[in-house]
Amino acid sequence: MTGWQRTRKVAAVITIATAVATGCYPATAVGADNDSEALSLADSATTTATTRRDWHATFEVGLGSYSAASQAANADMADTLRLSSSISYDKALTSDWRVFFSNRLDAGWRDGTGQYNAINTLKQAYLSWQPSETTVFDVGRINLREGVASGFNPTDFFKANAIRSIVSIDPASLRENRLGSVMLRNQVLWPTGAFSWLVSPKLASQPSEATFNPDFGATNSQTRYMLTLTQRLFGTVAPQWLLYGGDGIAPQLGMNVAMLLNSGTTGFFEYAGGRGMAFSTSSNGSQSFHSRLATGLTHTFANNLSLTIEYDYDGASADHATWSGLATDPVRYWQYRSKINAAQDLTTRQALFSYVTWQDAFVRRLNMTAMMHYDLTDHSSSTWLEARYQWTRADVALQWKTNRGASYSSYGADLQKQVWQAVLTFFF
Repeated sequence: MTGWQRTRKVAAVITIATAVATGCYPATAVGADNDSEALSLADSATTTATTRRDWHATFEVGLGSYSAASQAANADMADTLRLSSSISYDKALTSDWRVFFSNRLDAGWRDGTGQYNAINTLKQAYLSWQPSETTVFDVGRINLREGVASGFNPTDFFKANAIRSIVSIDPASLRENRLGSVMLRNQVLWPTGAFSWLVSPKLASQPSEATFNPDFGATNSQTRYMLTLTQRLFGTVAPQWLLYGGDGIAPQLGMNVAMLLNSGTTGFFEYAGGRGMAFSTSSNGSQSFHSRLATGLTHTFANNLSLTIEYDYDGASADHATWSGLATDPVRYWQYRSKINAAQDLTTRQALFSYVTWQDAFVRRLNMTAMMHYDLTDHSSSTWLEARYQWTRADVALQWKTNRGASYSSYGADLQKQVWQAVLTFFF
C-alpha cells in the first residue's frame, strides 16, 4: 500500500466515523474530495488503487416541461431541452504529487422563447503534494464541502455564490456541481482524527456570467481562512470543530457530529454561530450574533428504504414579522430572495426537510427518491420525486417537482409551479 493510499484510507475512516448512515450526505473527508470514493477506500484501498481509472466522464440529455401560474409565464418556460457534459481527472504524477480536475458544461434551449444559454462550471483544478504519509498540501480550486446534514448545511461556509447552473434541486447535486474556491490547504492526519488549515485569497471583485469564465469574482471576492479539527472520542463519534473568517467576516464557529443511535438509526447535529449582518425591515441591516443549525435523524429499514427527517434554523434569515413586511414591498422582496439564493441560506427563520430513498424499489436497479422542503414561517412547501433506473454505463430518470404556497411565500413565489423532467445519462 502506497503512502497516498494509507493517507486517503485514514481520511476515509474519519469520514465514516462522522458520516450520517446510508441515505444522508456525509461531509467531505479531510483528504478526500469524493465521498463515495472515501467510503469505498475504507474497505478496499488496495483493490481500488489497482482498478481505478484516471478519467471519468458523463453526458446527459434532459427534457423538461414547466407549468406556471400565468399563461405568459407558461409560454416563457415551455418545453426545455438541456445537454450537459462533465469530466473529472485524478492522476498520480509521482509517489508524492497528484493532480485533480473536474469540469461541467451545461447548455439549454427554451422552446417558449427560443432562448439558448450555456454555462461552464470549473468545479476543481488543484495540485496535491504529500511529503509524508500523514501530511498533505493542496493548492488550486477546491470544492470544499462541509456538514453532516442533508437539506441545509450551516458549516458549509464555501457554498455562497458557488452555483453557476442548477440542473437538479437534489442537495447532493447542488453540493457536487458547483464552483470550488481557490485556496492553499494543509491537512495533518492521525489514526483517530485530523487537523487542517486553509487560506483562500481575494482574486476578483465581481462575478461573471460569461460562459467559460472561471468566475473567481464569485468564489474569491474576499480573503478567507478556515481551521478544522476532527477527533474521534469513542466508537464512531468523531465531532468536527471549525473556525471560519476573513476580510469583513467576523469569526464563525462551527461543529458537526453524527452518531449511531441503534443499528438502523443515526442522529446528526450541525451548528454554526458568529456575528454578522441580519436582514431587517429597516434600510440597514444589524450586526449581531446569529446561530444556524440543522439536526435530525436518518433511519434505514431492512428493505433498503432510508428516511431522513431534519429541522433547520437560520437566525440571520427573515422572521415572521420581517417576512410579512417584505410581502408588501416587491422590490425589496426580490432583492432579499436574490441574496438568500446566492448564499444558499434559508429563506425564512425555520424549516423542515425530509428525504426518502429506496434502492431496488419494486425491481432491481430501480431507485426511488422523494424530497420535501416545508417552510415553518409561511407554511409553503416544495415536493420533488424521482424514479431512476440504472444500467452499467447509463441510467434514465423521471423527475417531478411542485411548489405550493401563497404568492410571496418561500415556494409559492417560484414561477415554476410544476416541473416534469426526463433525464438520460451516459457514463464513460
